[in-house]
Amino acid sequence: MLQNNFSLGVTLPSGIGVFLLGIGLKWQQLHRWLAQSPIRKRLWLAGWTLAWLWLLSVAVFFYFIRAGHDTDINAVQGPVKSILILGAGSDRCSTTPTLAARLDLGYTWATRFPQAKVIVSGGLDFGETCTEAQVMSDYLVTKGLSASRILQEDHSTNTYENFLFSKKVLLQNGIHLHDGLLIVTSDFHSVRSRRIAHKVGFDNTASAGSETPIGVRYNSWLREYFSFIKAIALNEY
Repeated sequence: MLQNNFSLGVTLPSGIGVFLLGIGLKWQQLHRWLAQSPIRKRLWLAGWTLAWLWLLSVAVFFYFIRAGHDTDINAVQGPVKSILILGAGSDRCSTTPTLAARLDLGYTWATRFPQAKVIVSGGLDFGETCTEAQVMSDYLVTKGLSASRILQEDHSTNTYENFLFSKKVLLQNGIHLHDGLLIVTSDFHSVRSRRIAHKVGFDNTASAGSETPIGVRYNSWLREYFSFIKAIALNEY
C-alpha cells in the first residue's frame, strides 16, 4: 500500500490479517459469547469450514498458475505481425516492477521479430497524470526500440478492454484479427488474457509470460484468482 498498490490482492490479505488479529485479542470473550448459544457455535464452525474450503480453492488456483501457460510461438500461422504488451499499472508515471518485467520481455520478442508492430495497451490509472501506454512507450524507446514501431492504446482499464480497444488500433493500422499476434503479459495472466483475446476475435495468437517479481507475486496471483472468477461471471471468455 505504501507503494500505491491498493488492489484486491493487497487489501484482502490486509483485511483478513486485521480480522484475525482482532479475534486473537478477544479470543476468550468471543468463546464465552459463543458458548451461550448452540446456534452461534454452529455458525462459527460453518464459517471456519467455508474459510478453509476457500483457502483450499486458492491453493489449487496458485498451483494452476505456477505451472505457467505460455504457448509455442510456432503455433502462430504465418508471420507475427504484432506484439501486444498488456499494462500492469504505473506508479507516478513510471513502470512498476511487474510492468517493467512485461516490457523487458516484450522488447526481447520485438528484437526477434523486427517486422512486427508493438502495441502497448493501458489507460489512465487512478491518481496518475499520464497514461500507462505512454509510460510503456517511453520505456521501450529508452531501451532502444524505434518509436515508429510502437502503437499506443491508451483508453483501456482492464484486460477485456485491452483487447477490445487494441483491436481497433490494429485494424486502423492494417493489421487484421487473423494476422499473427504475440500476447506479452505476466506468467499468471497468460491463460485469462489468451481466452479473452479469442473472445474478442483474435484467432491466431501465442502468449509469452514474464516472471512476476517475488515482492508482488502472491498478491498478484490472489488478485488474478478473483479476476478469473469475474471474467467467467461477465462472460468475457
